[in-house]
Amino acid sequence: MKHEPVPKLDVRKARRKAGLRSTLLFLALSTAAGVACYVAKGPEAVTARMVDAGYQIVSLLPHLLLGLVIAAAVTVLVPQQRVARWLGAESGMRGLVVATCIGAIMPGGPFASFPLVFALSQAGADIGALIAFLIAWAAIGVNRLVIWEIPFMGLEFSALRFASSIPLPIIAGLIARALCTRYPQLRG
Repeated sequence: MKHEPVPKLDVRKARRKAGLRSTLLFLALSTAAGVACYVAKGPEAVTARMVDAGYQIVSLLPHLLLGLVIAAAVTVLVPQQRVARWLGAESGMRGLVVATCIGAIMPGGPFASFPLVFALSQAGADIGALIAFLIAWAAIGVNRLVIWEIPFMGLEFSALRFASSIPLPIIAGLIARALCTRYPQLRG
């Protein structure tokens, strides 16, 4: 059975709808948590937690803004044809390996990585490459290996964990490609 491509306008509308549902879910969960905190610890605890949340938002905002600037710069500095060639649907296994290598050496937290993944997806990167990038960033993370893991866990453990994690992004990218081929509606 052949699937018809979904028009861009319908995809944007669906994304907005999904974003609204996600926002409402988080609003409901945070309200429930606030009520539970109020019942268990009283209004002072709720006020104190809201102040803490405000400080966290203020401290994280620069990271988020800089991550978005990085993503915007990628869309301007890296030509879309190059992204499509190296990470697009036709890149095959090479695209998964390149995405894995980039994800493994990508420094920073989710405020840099997720906006970059969004920018790469807009520039034509394949879902498999995007998944490989994120799994490599989360599972391999060379900077975490050097800065945290080797000093705390030792070289033997760290080397074993690192070596056993290398295939994961490529496997995840292949699975993502297979799932999106089988179920095209999964493509965002």
